[in-house]
Amino acid sequence: MASGTHTPPRLFYGWIVVAAAFVGTFFAFGIAYSFGPFFPAIETEFQASRSDVALVSAIAGALLFALGAVSGPLADRLGPAALAATGMALVAAGLAGAAKATALWHVYLAYGLGVGVGTGFIYIPVISAVQRWFVLRRGLASGLAVMGIGAGALVTPPAANWLIEHHGWRDAMTLLAVVVAVVGGLAMLALRHSPEKRGLYPDGGPPPDASAPPGPAATLREALRTRDFWLLGAAGLFISFSLFVPMVHMVPYVLDHGMDEAIGAWLLSLIGVSSLAGRFLFGVVADRLGRLRTLIGVYLALAVMMAFWYVARDAWTLTFFAIIFGTLYGGFAPLMPAIIADVFGVRHLGSILGVNYSGAGLGVLTGPTLAGFLFDLTGSYALAIVAAVVGLLAGAACLLAVRPRQPG
Repeated sequence: MASGTHTPPRLFYGWIVVAAAFVGTFFAFGIAYSFGPFFPAIETEFQASRSDVALVSAIAGALLFALGAVSGPLADRLGPAALAATGMALVAAGLAGAAKATALWHVYLAYGLGVGVGTGFIYIPVISAVQRWFVLRRGLASGLAVMGIGAGALVTPPAANWLIEHHGWRDAMTLLAVVVAVVGGLAMLALRHSPEKRGLYPDGGPPPDASAPPGPAATLREALRTRDFWLLGAAGLFISFSLFVPMVHMVPYVLDHGMDEAIGAWLLSLIGVSSLAGRFLFGVVADRLGRLRTLIGVYLALAVMMAFWYVARDAWTLTFFAIIFGTLYGGFAPLMPAIIADVFGVRHLGSILGVNYSGAGLGVLTGPTLAGFLFDLTGSYALAIVAAVVGLLAGAACLLAVRPRQPG
């Protein structure tokens, strides 16, 4: 390892890791959010109910988080680059396979499992890698990395909608598969596990003060024995249960209120671009005001906006909803992994983060699917929106019970 007199390079490699993580989250979540424009075409193609079609996206979203229990420990052991590159290949294969589907269960298998497993091998490895490269600027670095989620949500829904209109939904999926394989796969090769393995130190600074008390360095087994681990996992479950309801159902929602599919795709993109601002804003603010306190405020404000969604039934009110909801939504992605790193340390973060996020996978699976079931049952999204509000309030209550700690 380099000595304390080593002069660091002009560009700290941690920012290259952040850039690679940005690309990883761009494709992992961009593809997940682009399912909305495909929703009506698949519903019509296979004469399926909304709950049946929503299950496709729910399977993929659930696996994205649930597989962190596998991909996190593998990333700790093997490094994030190979694992995330494999994930990109699986996403591309899932899209290409779904494009050839002749029955809805083929879409479940190809898109649901292929895209779900692929994104599950991308998200936790890239996010845990970023946490290792930063301490003092962890909130900012996390915010920049997960801005890829917002950028993906901004670009991919209208791109998918345009491709569907001009080439049909099958060719649209095939074209997206090619882009993911080439651009995403190459970017993942730039990821690196930790600064120490390159003779560097977090934040690009000098070696840590040997006389300073050590920060937390919990193993997965030690973390599992703590109350905070389960509270944070439950908070992730509740917010994912709620947040993915508008992500999956926005396009059919606007169709129900007399608007066209392009407006639905536009609203999803608006959520994405607003979340870009939110990810940066909340990442910076939380480093100063406290990451846990900031995230509690995000949950409560999201509950208010989810309730507002019920009365947002025209393009203008839905636009307002999309902007505020997206900005607030942007606060969750950078803050939760940073808080988990603050509480448990980064030595075994991939394992801890991956297992903790498994609850979020259950939320993604049940939230949109339950919303589709309630709509099929009642002909309205009212009960689904109520369930989403309750989920966010329950998540805020879990966070309130977590003991605040200083970054370590």
